Amino acid sequence: MSWLSRYQKSILILTLSTLMLPLLPIDAPQAQAQSVGERIVNLFRRERNQGRPSGRSRGGAIRGYCVPPGSKPLTALVPENEPGTTVSDHPTFWFYLPVGRSERVTQAKFMLEDENQRPAIKQPLTMALPDAPGIVSVKLPETEQPLEVGKQYEWEFSIICDEWDLSGNPQVWGQVKRVEASPELVQQLKTLPESDQYIAFVEHDISQEALTGLALHRSLHSDDWMNLLELFDLKDVADAVVTPLSSQAETRP
Repeated sequence: MSWLSRYQKSILILTLSTLMLPLLPIDAPQAQAQSVGERIVNLFRRERNQGRPSGRSRGGAIRGYCVPPGSKPLTALVPENEPGTTVSDHPTFWFYLPVGRSERVTQAKFMLEDENQRPAIKQPLTMALPDAPGIVSVKLPETEQPLEVGKQYEWEFSIICDEWDLSGNPQVWGQVKRVEASPELVQQLKTLPESDQYIAFVEHDISQEALTGLALHRSLHSDDWMNLLELFDLKDVADAVVTPLSSQAETRP
C-alpha cells in the first residue's frame, strides 16, 4: 500500500500549498513596476560598454580654460557609455553651458561626422551663446541631409574660447544612432497627448526624443525633469531658462 501513502503525502502537500497562497504578496508584479522617473534614470545611466565613451563630463570631454574655476563643466545630456538613439532624421541635442556670452567668448560650434569620419553636415554649425549659463539645445537644421536609419554618427560640441588655440576650447563628444520607430511606438504615440509622448520614447529606449519631449514640457513633469538633471549634477539649474541655439547660417536673411 506504499502507493497510497505517497498519494496521501501528495494531497497533503497540495493542500498546504493552497492554504499558504493568501500569505504571498499578491501585488508582487506591481512592486516591480518602475515609475517613469526610474526608467529615465535607467535609460541615461545604463552601461553596455559600446563604442567610445559618451559626451558626459567624465571621459568624453575637455574642460577648457574659459570655464570659471569651481563652476560645473560643459556637459552633454546623453546616455552614459553608449550611443544615444533617435527616430528623427534631424534630431535635437542637449547640453549644459557653464558660461554665457561675454566680450571675449561669443560662440559655440557643433560638428557631425558619419561612421567613416566624413562630415555629415555641410559645415560646422556656429551659434551665438546665450547671455547666461544654462541648458541649451541644438537641432540639426532641416537644410542638412537627414540621418540614415541604422547608421551611427559622431558629434562634437565646443565653446569657442580661442579661435587659434582649439586645444583650450571646452568640448564634449559622443555618438548617436538613428533607429526605426517600431509599430508599437508609433501606435503608442497616437494615443498620448504631445506633452506625455516623452514617456513612450523612454519606454522604447529612444534617448534623444525622450529628453527633447521632457525638456519641452518640463513645467508639467517637473519631478521627471528633476530626476534627469540630478543624474548630471544639474539639479540646481532645473528652473533655469532652456535656450534653443540657432546656427548663424539659419539666422541670416
